[in-house]
Amino acid sequence: MVHFVVQRTDQQLEPAEVVCDFESALIDAMQTQFPNAIVIGCLFHLKQALRRAMKRFLIPEEVCSIAMTRGVLDMLTVMEQSLIENGIKWVKREIRQRCDAAGIEYSKSKWRVFWDYFQRTWIELYDVSVWNVAGLNNELVARTNNPLERFNRELNDRFPKPRPSMATFVGVVKTLSAEYVQRVADVPRGRARRPVRERIVPVDIPADIADDSDDDEPAAVELISDGSSDEEGQVEDENEEEQLL
Repeated sequence: MVHFVVQRTDQQLEPAEVVCDFESALIDAMQTQFPNAIVIGCLFHLKQALRRAMKRFLIPEEVCSIAMTRGVLDMLTVMEQSLIENGIKWVKREIRQRCDAAGIEYSKSKWRVFWDYFQRTWIELYDVSVWNVAGLNNELVARTNNPLERFNRELNDRFPKPRPSMATFVGVVKTLSAEYVQRVADVPRGRARRPVRERIVPVDIPADIADDSDDDEPAAVELISDGSSDEEGQVEDENEEEQLL
């Protein structure tokens, strides 16, 4: 489908970055059709997949919330790729220390299963470069495809009924396009403000950081199947968007 879109636009589409879901076929298509573009996996979908995995491994909600706090697990997405191994050790320690400070029980066995899953899925199945944006300008590069999904919802809401006529469809698209052009034009005129993206600032990680988070406890039994293909699904609950981002 992407190929036909490129052809119908006389091959004039030359995006610098492409943000998409974590679907292997979609990522491959983007990389094939736009070889000069940087393909970035949607941060919202990444965090949603990680939270679902935590729930599969029976990690309590209060511990999940600590891990999903901005600047903890998502720190892996902004640090240099060469530091990912030590970065995982830092994240393990950070989650454990925050749990201890809050008086929340930390289960080494459950987290060991989670990190095994993380290694298989986000290190081996997907290339780190798809979800790690170190070296890119955080203020210019979109981290999620939520704006596109929001536009899709807004477009559907404008239609008076499902399956509109061609005339209605064209009219709605023209009206909505004019509104978006006006919004963009209002920014330099001072009538509107460009949204400010909150940055995740990388931390300094000691080169000799130890990994002591998985010792002394037997591995947990996976009570629910760990299907890595789950990460290639669509958004199941868009209401989580504000919480996860």
